[in-house]
Amino acid sequence: MDASRFGFALRPCRRRPAGAPGPPRRGRGRRTLPAAMVGLTLLAALLAGTLAAPASAEAPRAVPLRDVPRPVPGEMGPDVLWSEPGARLAPPPDPQVGDSWIWWLWVHFPMPPHWEQRQCTVRGVSDHAYVVVEDTQWNVRVHQADVDLILERWENSSIGPYPDQGIYAINSAAFGEPPDELDNDPRIYILWFDFGINADGFFFSSDQFPEGATPDMHSNECEVLYLNSNSSGGGPSSDYMISVIAHEFEHMIHWKYDPDEASWVDEGLAELAMWFYGRPDVISGFNANPDNSLIVWNGNWSDYIKTYLWSLYFYERYGGHPSIYSVVHEPLNSIAGYEAVLDLHGYTESFADVFADWVVANYLDDASIGDGRFGYQGAALPPFNAAYTFTAYPVIDFARTVNYWAADYYRFRNVSDLGSLRLEFDGADNNRFAVWALTLHSAEPTEVRRMALDPATQAGVLDVPGLADPADEVILVVAGISSAGSPVYYIDAGASPAATPELAGAVGGGELRLESWPSPTRDGATLRLRWEGPTAGPARVSVHDSEGRLVRLLRGGGGSGATTLLWDGRTSAGSLAAPGVYYLRGEVGGLKREGRLVRLP
Repeated sequence: MDASRFGFALRPCRRRPAGAPGPPRRGRGRRTLPAAMVGLTLLAALLAGTLAAPASAEAPRAVPLRDVPRPVPGEMGPDVLWSEPGARLAPPPDPQVGDSWIWWLWVHFPMPPHWEQRQCTVRGVSDHAYVVVEDTQWNVRVHQADVDLILERWENSSIGPYPDQGIYAINSAAFGEPPDELDNDPRIYILWFDFGINADGFFFSSDQFPEGATPDMHSNECEVLYLNSNSSGGGPSSDYMISVIAHEFEHMIHWKYDPDEASWVDEGLAELAMWFYGRPDVISGFNANPDNSLIVWNGNWSDYIKTYLWSLYFYERYGGHPSIYSVVHEPLNSIAGYEAVLDLHGYTESFADVFADWVVANYLDDASIGDGRFGYQGAALPPFNAAYTFTAYPVIDFARTVNYWAADYYRFRNVSDLGSLRLEFDGADNNRFAVWALTLHSAEPTEVRRMALDPATQAGVLDVPGLADPADEVILVVAGISSAGSPVYYIDAGASPAATPELAGAVGGGELRLESWPSPTRDGATLRLRWEGPTAGPARVSVHDSEGRLVRLLRGGGGSGATTLLWDGRTSAGSLAAPGVYYLRGEVGGLKREGRLVRLP
């Protein structure tokens, strides 16, 4: 496992190594040093921390890390070992309130990060948990009232959709039963100490193996969740920190059934566990930068939020608890795991289909549209940022990139002058994209349209009609729905040729039509007038620039049927017309129709 990954995901030894001894019942052999050597070790750690502080000390953060960073070989300080005479080095056979023994703790102060042996004491016991507190934190940052509320929330109640269930029951039903690898004790240890870093909690899978079995790691040889008694997220019994217990407990359960799962999947379900408890993370960060690949995990705050939203959306739209349970128990990982779960539960949608709907739901969060797929029931999302806002047209060859399994949003305003907006998209041929147009009307329901893309060229055109109110706007959604290929794409936008203002009258019950093709054009264009019935006089089309000045007048025959005129892109003086928007006025037999044409550079 990559050493840069975070706390819960410490799975360097997922199976017992071949030839390794079987799990001991409870014994935890501890190394000890003479008191003088302990003092030298502490002094070395303090000096190392002082010298390293400018480069590596954690600065205060507005948002804490969820999981403690993983121990990295070569960047760890020396172990600090316990030597107090008579200290118990392992738990008694049946731990009770008041029992104390020595634990391995991963601490970050003094720097560099290192392992310390510290004495911790059981302060509360319930049917499914022990609450253990490092001795220096008792009645300093952790009090009996905290312990009592933690056990109440663990066993009996929560503040979310399942108020009559505690974290143990909620997580066990949603994800599976927790492991019991070594100590033959079904209770989970919830251990509080000061991490020395602004983080919330962690689960180390090394605790599921005997001491010494996992390189560069120590083991307390039991099922234990570590919580920070000094987290900036709140006191130990705050709703937030109790929710973190639910988060870390999901990691423990997930490890049991699928120890090599991709971090983004495991973290997303741990975030969902917080939602089940009733105190999910505040949605921020990701909405400000949605071009953040769902399947790439860097441990940033926005990564927690994107995976939380994905997990909640999948839970709400694709099977609820049974599907979430299947994700945890499915041996295939990442996208392949979700594909397998969709198939298992009878859904015809692929992962890409779900993802394409999800990015629209993130922007709209409106479950009243269609079958509800474009919104959430269990969360109210803040606005998502647009990568760019267009207010002038045409938009020509606007080039951008989007990450794999991520999205960009573009806002088009001042579109009522166009009446109908034509959007053209051209993505890299070796990638795959999903493109949507969302019409946000001022006084009518939102309209959602998906652009059909050519499978070979990833190009498509979509007209968005009915833009009459100055407050109307269109959102273009561009999503990368592949894990390979060039991320480059191009956008063009302007007035739809077939939806321009009309000045048509009747001729024998018919009407006059003015067509221009292609538009936009880099060269000339075919201008065609169509009508029904006989007319008197010739047909003509005048081309005007944006200031209303006549650029070219084209004439054709009258009579019945249609007249086709060719504009070569030149003015009446013979020079090439400048790029821009041109206005057309077709006339025949006293009937008139207006249109627009875009000339590209």
